[in-house]
Amino acid sequence: MTDPDSREPLPPAAAHPAPWPPTEPLLPGFPLDPWVRPRRLQRPLVGASLWCFGALFWSYLVVGEIVVWTAVPEALGVLAVMGAFGIAWYRGTSQMPPAPRFRILLPGIIAFISWLVVVLLSSTLFSTGGRKNAELVALLLWSFAACAYALGRHLSALKRVSSSPFERASGIAFWLIAGIATLLAGVNIISFA
Repeated sequence: MTDPDSREPLPPAAAHPAPWPPTEPLLPGFPLDPWVRPRRLQRPLVGASLWCFGALFWSYLVVGEIVVWTAVPEALGVLAVMGAFGIAWYRGTSQMPPAPRFRILLPGIIAFISWLVVVLLSSTLFSTGGRKNAELVALLLWSFAACAYALGRHLSALKRVSSSPFERASGIAFWLIAGIATLLAGVNIISFA
C-alpha cells in the first residue's frame, strides 16, 4: 500500500500505534467523541431507580393487558409484576458501591413512588372512553416504560460478571417469557387500536 501523494510505501502500523481509547481529538479544535469512553458506573442511584421503575411499569402494563383479556388470575398477575420488579431491583443494586442498607432500598422505594404517581397521572390525564383510545394510551405508556428501563440500564452500566450455565439459562428463559408475554399483549393492543 502506498501514500497516494508520494507513491512511497506507508510505514507499518506497529511503528506508530494509536492509543485506544484516543487521548487526543482526531481533528484539531474538536473535542473527543463522548461515545468512545469506556463504560463505568455512572449514576448508580438514578440508573437503578429508572431501571426498577421501567420494569415495574412495563410489567404492570403487560400483565394488566393479559389479565384483562385472558383467564389468567389477578393473583398470578400481581406475582408476575412483583417478580419483575424484584429482579430489576436486585440486578440494579447488585453492583452498587458499598453503602448503608437504606441506600440499597432507596431505588426500589423511588421507583414504586414514581410508578404510583405515573399511574395516577395517566389515569386522570388520559381519557379512555373508548377501547381505541385506551389502547393508544397503552402504547404510549409502553414506550415510556421501555425508555425508562433502557435509560436505567444504561446509567447503571453494570460490569459483566461470569455466571453459571444455570444462571445463563434462567436469564434466557426469563427474557423469552417476557418477550412472548409482551408480544401477546402487543398483538391484543394493536388489534384493537
